[in-house]
Amino acid sequence: MKRATKNNQKPDLLEEYDFSKGVRGKYAKGDADKFLLRPGITNPKLWFPERPPKAEWDRIRRIVLDRDNHSCRGCGHHALRFMHVHHLEETGENTPQNLTTICVACHAVLHIGYNLGLHVIEIRKSPLSQVEIVRRSRDGVRAGLSLAQINKSFNLKPGPYVPDSIQYANDLVNQMNKAPRASLDEPLCAVFVNLKRWQIE
Repeated sequence: MKRATKNNQKPDLLEEYDFSKGVRGKYAKGDADKFLLRPGITNPKLWFPERPPKAEWDRIRRIVLDRDNHSCRGCGHHALRFMHVHHLEETGENTPQNLTTICVACHAVLHIGYNLGLHVIEIRKSPLSQVEIVRRSRDGVRAGLSLAQINKSFNLKPGPYVPDSIQYANDLVNQMNKAPRASLDEPLCAVFVNLKRWQIE
């Protein structure tokens, strides 16, 4: 990947992970557009990974948040509170190289089964990318719009199931075999229907 920089300096490169394809690559630090966010699930056999003792986990978490400048690798959102540290690969490794910063909204997208069950998201077809939906949802909330008003602006179409059906996640579970993650194909996207303002702003 070529990237223009001032004075031809090399950009600070970090690992990138495409959750939908399981492919690593490189992206320039702060370039969240290279993180390919897709609605998906983690293999149920890998739920509840072991974590190091709390003090060690807190130390690792601080390293990851500082490295990522408290900015979400899904959408670029910056916040000093409520950010998740998410595994890139479900290997059980709790190293900074296998962890990245994710905002609450993007974290909901990465775990559709759980969040469909909580009625936080719905699945629809959209001409917009998942990242664009997250960003426009956040902008709309900041402008005082309701999630229903925001979602009307996305030109959403129905998917194969009702929008809040857990069947989207069940289909992924049934298709994934031993894969650590599975994601919905485009144009299916997650839209927010019940996030609190602090969770998205």
